[in-house]
Amino acid sequence: MRIALKLGGSVITDKSKPYTVRRANIVRLVREVKAALDKEPALCLIVGNGGGSFPHQAAKKGELKGGIKDAWQIEHLVETHRSALELNKILLDEMVKQGVPAFSIKPSSIGVSKGGKITEMETKQVEHLFDMRMVPMVYGDVFIDIKQGCSIQSTENIFLYLGKKHDLDKIIIGTDVDGVLDGNGNLINEINPSNYDEMISSIGGAETTDVTGGMRHKVESMFELAKVVKEIRIVNAAKEGIVQKALLGEPFGTKITNR
Repeated sequence: MRIALKLGGSVITDKSKPYTVRRANIVRLVREVKAALDKEPALCLIVGNGGGSFPHQAAKKGELKGGIKDAWQIEHLVETHRSALELNKILLDEMVKQGVPAFSIKPSSIGVSKGGKITEMETKQVEHLFDMRMVPMVYGDVFIDIKQGCSIQSTENIFLYLGKKHDLDKIIIGTDVDGVLDGNGNLINEINPSNYDEMISSIGGAETTDVTGGMRHKVESMFELAKVVKEIRIVNAAKEGIVQKALLGEPFGTKITNR
């Protein structure tokens, strides 16, 4: 079983406070990952994390969503890259501390984009880490873009690229809500080709500083990826035990299918 797990920025950081981690959540989530790996040794797991209150702050201030247009943006590009790496290292350190054999891969060093879309990314490292029963880690990052200077690439975008290169059985997106909610705040149990248009029109974007588009972007990216991945679930990683249970196959949150 090959699973990609995203630990959302809203869960591992406080998006309302720049450069602020939710330490207790990080410790708990790593503990749940470790417990799932111990219970299911054959599980091949890749972990990605969102940027939360780290790179999103600099990216928004630097107006990087549309690329580099003026020299003043460069310092914000540098800070976006640095702060994304900083948050991933905090998560990596906790993984290692709890005995998870994690290995971080810096997405911006193995990929490039053109016009905001990832065009190339070396993925052989992921396969080799799976073979060694290690846990590759990626994260939302700022890419060098050959057309517009730079582009912001979410963890979902990186999973989308990886999913087309590797046979992923499941993707779990951990957020701070029970799943995808409609305009009235009700949980959408499943999104599939028959109800996608209706559901996507009722989903909001990001409520706080988020240059990657929030929940709507998650659903759009995952619906595309669901063409090649058997099962995708968006679950509440802020609730204790949900991530561990989801990794072990229990159904939670919103299921997304596109086959």
